Amino acid sequence: MPTFPDRATALVATAAQIARLQGAALEAAVLEQAKPSLVETGYDNLNGGTNLYTLMLEVPIPTYAAIDDAEALERALHRRVSQLVRAEVGNQITEVIISPVLADDARPQEPPRSADISPEEIPSFWQPGFFRLFITHLAVHKASAHRLKEALSRFQVAAFVAHDDIEPTKEWQAEIERALRTMDALVAIIAPGFLESKWCDQEVGTAIGRSKVIIPLRAGSDPHGFMAKYQGLQIEGLDATAIAERIVEILTQNSLSADRMAEALVDRLAASPSWDSSKRPTTLLERATRLNASQVARLIRAMDENIDVREAWGVPQRIRALVERIGERTV
Repeated sequence: MPTFPDRATALVATAAQIARLQGAALEAAVLEQAKPSLVETGYDNLNGGTNLYTLMLEVPIPTYAAIDDAEALERALHRRVSQLVRAEVGNQITEVIISPVLADDARPQEPPRSADISPEEIPSFWQPGFFRLFITHLAVHKASAHRLKEALSRFQVAAFVAHDDIEPTKEWQAEIERALRTMDALVAIIAPGFLESKWCDQEVGTAIGRSKVIIPLRAGSDPHGFMAKYQGLQIEGLDATAIAERIVEILTQNSLSADRMAEALVDRLAASPSWDSSKRPTTLLERATRLNASQVARLIRAMDENIDVREAWGVPQRIRALVERIGERTV
């Protein structure tokens, strides 16, 4: 059964048709041309519990340029889509964010590849410029894995979830093996039954054999075997965004993944489409242990070239302090 985030395209298509029939031309154009996604951003414990989502709308540059007041349009679209889901139990859209599709020249560059991976081996399901994270989980937890994948994307992490990323025409075992060969780290959702799953244990074993960072997520069970040496992250009671942020923090601080994760966060900040999205990667970068000269240069350039970085309250000052504290200097 499709999850609420899976309905983003249908929801936006319906809203576009209604807007067109009501004569709201700009709203209709934006909705018709947008690439939509629903990102879980919180959880409200009241009234039995409600998952909170942000509707992200990525639109072509000409469409974005035609918008005089993006914030007013976002509010209008929020009112429109909220009407469509007002009878939805347990899910609520709290805001709409419109952003332009990045031009090819502005897209983040691919972070340095691992020495044991050739360029030809990188599968297309890994997004360029993103940290590559494999999520191993039991089939019954595929919805949770999908929500975590969506939340991680906000931090420039491409998460591989088998039921999401394997095309129906692809031979599934070969695709999983390709993802395992090219991943930067692995997250394991440890729940009752994980120990008995041969597939999950083999995926963890591959990460151990390749000396990749492993982050066990304790979802009712504790890490076992070789994973027992890793401190499991307790996730019961946490929403997907909180879990994603904690995962990125661990990846930023672990010496085996720190450089790759910092590279991805710098790219995320440099291409930030809003003030709020500038603050999140800055907070995580402040927990890093070092930044190389290229990363320092891109952070400084971002303050000059990206208005959503330059005018985000406190962010430029924090970037300067970060560069001063852990930035590598060129002679």
